[in-house]
Amino acid sequence: MDDRDRFVGAWQLVLWTTHRADGTVEFPFGRDAIGQIMYSADGHMSCHLMMANRPPLGALNIYDVDDAVLGRAIRAYSGYFGTYAIDAAAGIVTHHVDGAWYPDWIGSQQPRHFRFEDDRLFLEAETGTDLVSIEWRRA
Repeated sequence: MDDRDRFVGAWQLVLWTTHRADGTVEFPFGRDAIGQIMYSADGHMSCHLMMANRPPLGALNIYDVDDAVLGRAIRAYSGYFGTYAIDAAAGIVTHHVDGAWYPDWIGSQQPRHFRFEDDRLFLEAETGTDLVSIEWRRA
């Protein structure tokens, strides 16, 4: 089985950590964050992460929510979609972002070091001096 075949399918979030340069470890959306990443056989992908148990905003649609309240809710969610390419020799999958909750990511390339262990997919990205590590379990 080649690496593309190993990626294809849905993966559930196990753990998302950020390792800071000072040695501290953070859990951006908490230890109980939830999420899913999906890779299709034709090269498309989608990734969604969020804090567990986000409270409802009490409105029927997004346009009835106060901007400050909506801003706090948006900070508890991350999502983007696009296509992906694999460099198996380098152990890197690159997400080519077509759309995202954070507009500055649109059009960006998001490289991730990857490795597989049994039913787990591990993705890591360097962000400045930090290392973001995300562990996924095949759904």
